[in-house]
Amino acid sequence: MTTGLHLTLITTITSYFLFTESSVAEFNRPETFTPDNLEDSKENLKGFSLLNQVTSKVFHGSTKSGNWTFIVSGVATFLFLAATTDWLLSSRGKKRPFYQQLHSFMTRLGERFSSALSLYSTSGFNSDSHLLKFHSDDYKKALKLGGYPGGLANDGNTCFMNSVLESLASSHEIVDFLTQFTDNSDDNESQKSGFFRKKQLKAPFSDALLELLNKLNGRHGRRTHTYKTKRLLSSMKDGPTKSMFLGYNQEDAQEFYQSLMRQVEKEFKKVEMQKEGLLVDEDFDKSEAEKRSQSQMPRESFEDKAAGMTMGLEDLGCLGKVYVPAVQVDPDVAGVESKVYPLKFVTPVDGLICERIGCTNCGETGGIRYTVTSGLGLTLPYNSDTAYRLEDLMDEWKKPETIDGVECNRCGLKNMKSGLEQKLAEFRQSTDSTAGRLVELTEKRISEIDETLSKPIINDDDYNRLHTKNMEKKSTKIKQAYYSRPPAVLCIHVNRSVFDPRTYTVRKNNAKLIFPIHLNITDYVATPDDINMDARMPFRKRDTPSEEEDNGKEAENSSAHDPRLEYTLKSVISHFGTHNYGHYIAFRRCRQMWWRISDEIVRLSSEKEVLASQGTFMLFYELTSRSKDEEPEEVVADETCSDDTASNDSSSSVGSCSSSIPSEEEDRLPSSTETSPDSMDEEAQKQFINAQANL
Repeated sequence: MTTGLHLTLITTITSYFLFTESSVAEFNRPETFTPDNLEDSKENLKGFSLLNQVTSKVFHGSTKSGNWTFIVSGVATFLFLAATTDWLLSSRGKKRPFYQQLHSFMTRLGERFSSALSLYSTSGFNSDSHLLKFHSDDYKKALKLGGYPGGLANDGNTCFMNSVLESLASSHEIVDFLTQFTDNSDDNESQKSGFFRKKQLKAPFSDALLELLNKLNGRHGRRTHTYKTKRLLSSMKDGPTKSMFLGYNQEDAQEFYQSLMRQVEKEFKKVEMQKEGLLVDEDFDKSEAEKRSQSQMPRESFEDKAAGMTMGLEDLGCLGKVYVPAVQVDPDVAGVESKVYPLKFVTPVDGLICERIGCTNCGETGGIRYTVTSGLGLTLPYNSDTAYRLEDLMDEWKKPETIDGVECNRCGLKNMKSGLEQKLAEFRQSTDSTAGRLVELTEKRISEIDETLSKPIINDDDYNRLHTKNMEKKSTKIKQAYYSRPPAVLCIHVNRSVFDPRTYTVRKNNAKLIFPIHLNITDYVATPDDINMDARMPFRKRDTPSEEEDNGKEAENSSAHDPRLEYTLKSVISHFGTHNYGHYIAFRRCRQMWWRISDEIVRLSSEKEVLASQGTFMLFYELTSRSKDEEPEEVVADETCSDDTASNDSSSSVGSCSSSIPSEEEDRLPSSTETSPDSMDEEAQKQFINAQANL
């Protein structure tokens, strides 16, 4: 009975929104009013007007008679479905494919409704002039610059993968890196035939990824094309498993992104080592040489400082080796002042994090820990706020974390020395026959402690050799992190999982994230020469209060924004649903325009809609100084054939059409026969405005 009730309710809701959305969605498509389908559009206007009149009469009649049965039943139905969908799918979805298909169908249906609602709520439809401008000028500009980007087929529940791939396609840094890398990895095989050459590729995954990203960035004209990810996934050894396709974990997009970048990094290192003549196993994970290097102490990798080494913020965005002062990594090394510690950036998402953990009593840090990372993770706090600023979350990320009840080597030895000095005074006053020997041993131990305390850092070996457990002293330490060298592509992951103490379960925090188009991260970067080694001082020297500030005078703003640290937003991944179930979409920048992409559903968006989006899960920023978002030449899309393309026709049949980038000869303005939506007659424009005004 439960199943029958669910199916009845779902069918009712589906039929209602399918009928309504089919009319509304037609107006959401910018290509609705084009010369090719102008006559059909007029008929749709009439049909939409009739539907609008019927709907208005139903609601008007309900209000007039005081009968709220229709509205109340609708709200109750939605509440019932929302409360039971998770249980229904989790308990039966694994064993019954029907429920998986049902969930996928409802998700896509809801996505279409959400897409229409998002467009209507952010496009200012109370303004007729703005409406026409959105459906004409923006669409006309998009067509001149190449038209629609590509979409991706959903092979089950793969929206988490599709959103990440669309986001990566928006980054010129990543596409350029893959282009250069795959070209260099295939130098020795450039003369071979196509089939044999692809079999011998040294970086098959990176090559497949680049091919797919180029297709997504293709110029598809008036209609988007849908591509498949089959070749990419087949070459991804540690990629998503079947269980991931059938799951709905909210973290899948972040996990897939990390897995994808690890695979690219592995192939890059494999090719580099093969070029150096090092032996690499067929099933390459980490070479023996790399494993040995990772097992070494940092001091064993120190190099003499030389001219031309990249340090600090020099050549920001460039890949390869970067160097940090060795004295910050391990000060307890002879001649360390003239040495540096090398780290390597492999992909454009690689950035360098510097972390300081030090004692608040004595200030000892034990060195700065430098780590290469491929993203920045932020967490939404658990409270009643409904919105947060991205900068506030980043402030929380760099905020010092207090660690109580830990041992400090220096404070522990100082405490031990103080205790031994008291014992020494007692031994000197004692008349016992063994007092002389005890005085001699105590003075020797105090001398050893003084010698160890004179070192810049007290390592664990010296501490364990000198201290005793009955004289330990607990201390408080501070942990804090900054970017030392930010990446060319800054990937920010917003963790929305929170533990609910009332229900003892993990749930999703649905608070809105307010983020900017342009982000300057000067306040979150500490270059090596700006780091205080004393943990009692602020992390950055520039944040240390000056004498003028101590005397109550205003000091100059030490955190003036560095133009080199300016980033521009390239894409946004949003998640809709609960912690365990839901759907991912992507907003991405492509050829000066914003697009909203949900698997194979692609439509023109706007900066306003992007900033107003809900469920922000991942953000991709790119260094403004290296961004290639300049105005491209106006082109006409050229359609060719491809084997792994799913056509996005209205019939939804699988086809073989894809898009290729036009050659220089083909880069031209649209011909006079390709008129824009502005060319529709005044009668159609008036009908269009009247229909929207009645919504």
